[in-house]
This record gives sequence, C-alpha cells and structure tokens, in this order.
Amino acid sequence: MWGRRRDLSLVAIPSSFRTAVSLATMGSVHDGVVYLCLDGDFFGDENTVAHWTGHCEFGDESPFENGPDFLDAGEAVMWWRQRGAKRIYIRLDFQETLWAGEGTSPADSVEIATFDFADPRGRPRGARETFETMRLAFAEKQASEHALAAFEEGRRLTQRRESVNLSIDELANRVGVSSEWLGDVESGKSTEEVTFSQWVNLVWATRRGWPDEMRSVTTGSVGWVAQQGQFLREAEVFVNNRLGLYD
Repeated sequence: MWGRRRDLSLVAIPSSFRTAVSLATMGSVHDGVVYLCLDGDFFGDENTVAHWTGHCEFGDESPFENGPDFLDAGEAVMWWRQRGAKRIYIRLDFQETLWAGEGTSPADSVEIATFDFADPRGRPRGARETFETMRLAFAEKQASEHALAAFEEGRRLTQRRESVNLSIDELANRVGVSSEWLGDVESGKSTEEVTFSQWVNLVWATRRGWPDEMRSVTTGSVGWVAQQGQFLREAEVFVNNRLGLYD
C-alpha cells in the first residue's frame, strides 16, 4: 500500500520525493487506489505549512499519478473522488489509516475506520498540531538515545580502567585531568565534551603497556583533534592501528 513511501512512524514524506505526473499512458483512476497523507518540512520551524498530498497506484505497470497539494484533507479526498477514484485511503496522523473511498471499506479492510470530513486532524490547524506532536516526540527520542549513548560510552571507559586495576584518581593523574572531570565522563554526564585527542590519551593510559607501549610508537597526528563527542571506539581503533594490531 505504501511501498514506495518512506516509513511514516516518525517523519513526514519530503516534498522532493514526489514527481510530476508522468506523460506516459496511465491507468484509469477509477480502477486505481489512492493514498493520501500529511506532508511538509518535518525539520522546519513551527510555522511550517503542512498539506495533504496523494498519488494513485494502478494494478498494472502504469506509473503513479500524483495529485496536487491541499491544506484541508477533505478537499484532497473530494478532488480525487471527482477524478473518479473509488478506493481512497488516508493517513491523518502518521499512524491511523482511514477509508475515504466510495461506500464502506472493502472486505480486506474491515478494521479500517471511515474518514470523517469533520475530523479536526484533517483541518489546517489539526495538521499543524500533528506536526508539532511529531516534532516533540522526535526530540524526546533523540534526547533519550543521546543519554543512553553517553552512559554506554562512560561505562565502556570504566571497564577499560577497571580492567587494568586503576582507580579514577590514578587514571586522572596519568592523563593530566582532574578526578572530577574523569568521574563526569565515566558517568556519561560529559562524554560529549571530550575531544578525540583526549579519548586517545585515555585509551593509551588504560592499556597494560602504558607508558612504554605509547613511547614505542610514533603516535603521529590524531587528526580533527578539536572534534568533540562520543568517539571512544574510534580512539581504540586509532591506537590499535598505531600498534599494528589491525591492517
């Protein structure tokens, strides 16, 4: 049904994905299936205009037929009905698919509710609220994933330190930082603030061969030393490469 559309569970379909109506011979809209959904710039500001877009798919090899955009979902449904469409599905909030075609929903869609022209989600204000809700959910998901990644990064560093029987104070002294700074990193509080060169130093200092092992190789430039973020794994690869442990 939505085979050529991107997953709508969290983001909207970009306008750039839609193409102009093909000039090639098309199937009859009367025989096709129309899919309508909310579209707009998901990553735009809160005043981004959301609109309804749709296309008709055919059972043969005919290309999709794309319709115009509408600010009101009801207008979009009526336009396709006037074009002769009998089977129309509409997704009002990126989650629920409704039947907006002729008569009741087909036998294979008995679980699908019928589109209500009075449904506030289909009006311009409702569309804006839907986008705002989705933006909030996306921001919360990103924050949660970031917090988890920070915690895992700090936990990985703790495992490295404990594997060589070092206390926080001892490791902090090796790399020339305060114990408070290192404690924040290991707790996940400030892993995003650590530069790549600092991660490299931490990797060297948590190897059993420190410091002789580090002195035995030419460390060279670590590159993008001002880069900050969760790059402990990349630092581990960098050190291993210097030691010739990887190709």
